[in-house]
Amino acid sequence: MEQKTKDILVASGIILGSAIFGYVAIRLIRRKMSVVYVKGGYSVPANVPNRADALHSFERRKSDGFGGRMSTKIKEALQKMYKQGINPEVTELKVNVDSANYKVTWEAKLEPSKDGKAYIGIMTFGSAGSGADARALGQEKRIKEIVGGENYKLVLDFKNPKGIYIRQYFYQYTRDEFPSH
Repeated sequence: MEQKTKDILVASGIILGSAIFGYVAIRLIRRKMSVVYVKGGYSVPANVPNRADALHSFERRKSDGFGGRMSTKIKEALQKMYKQGINPEVTELKVNVDSANYKVTWEAKLEPSKDGKAYIGIMTFGSAGSGADARALGQEKRIKEIVGGENYKLVLDFKNPKGIYIRQYFYQYTRDEFPSH
């Protein structure tokens, strides 16, 4: 093979390698830039009735509207990502319940969906105290009917490790109005 042909092959290999490297690097940078953290928390005031119930009011209670609006905040961030052309999902959810001080903090990690579906909302249901497991599971069907989403995917099955026993489920879901990009 003559030198000119070898030089062309080497140059072509370098160009192709650079293009592949650039493509991979851009995808990694976009993925890293697409990670969103949503944080929140709330404290249950001493004068709120049924404080143990209020402690696990991650969204809001029907009785008095008290709650942390967690689902609302995460849903807004998911929809913002969707509007940027990303099929989002909640990949991690951390919840800390301080029963002694009636305080809750949480953090959700949102990333591009690994299965290609656009998870556009999150919903939660649960119960506190004795018998909480059975009461929480008994709410699932009704809550899913109210929310009306599809492709429900469990994000977190939360059991409070100390203090007031809480069993809480967190599911993300898709909606027909938000088809995958």
